[in-house]
Amino acid sequence: MSSNRTSSRYQSTKAAFCGLMVALSIVLMLAGGIIPIATYAVPMFSALLLLPIFFEYKAKMAWTAYAAVSLISLFLGLDKEAAFFYIFIGYYPIIKFRLDRIANKPLRIGLKLLIFNGSYVLMYAFLGFVLHMDAVVAEFGEMGTAMFIGFAVLLNVCMFLYDRLLYPISLLYFNKLRPKLKLPS
Repeated sequence: MSSNRTSSRYQSTKAAFCGLMVALSIVLMLAGGIIPIATYAVPMFSALLLLPIFFEYKAKMAWTAYAAVSLISLFLGLDKEAAFFYIFIGYYPIIKFRLDRIANKPLRIGLKLLIFNGSYVLMYAFLGFVLHMDAVVAEFGEMGTAMFIGFAVLLNVCMFLYDRLLYPISLLYFNKLRPKLKLPS
C-alpha cells in the first residue's frame, strides 16, 4: 500500500512539475511575440526550462515537454518565426550533454555546427518554400550577401554562447534551485 502511495505521489509530482515548466515556456513564447526583437532570444530562454525536466525525469519527459511547447506555441503564438525557431532548435538542451560526451573536440564542434546551421537552413527553407511565408524570404533577399553572412556568423556565435552557458546554468540549477524544490525521487 505504501509503495503505491509513493508511486502515485511521484507520478503526480512529475506531471505537475513538467506541466509547470511547459506553462512557463509557453508564457515566455507568448510574451516574446509582443517584442519583435525577441524572435531568437525567447525560444532559447524557453528551451532552458527543459533542463530541469531533463535532469529530474530524463530525456523522454523532456522530449514530451519540448513537443508540447512546440505545438502550443505554434498554434497560439503571435510570432510564428519564433515558434518555428523553437521547433527547429529548442531541443538543443536535451541533446547538448550527449554531444559533450564526444571526446574528439573537432568532431564535437563540427557536429554542433552542423546541427545549428542545418536547423537554421531547414527552418528557413521550410518557412519560405513549404509554408510560402514570403515576408521571410523577402527579408533575406533584402539583406544582401554581406548582411546575410554577418547574420549567419552572429547566429552561430549566439548559439555557441548558448551552448557554453548551458553548463553553468545546469550547475546553478543543481546547486541553488534543486535543493529548494525538494522533489521526490
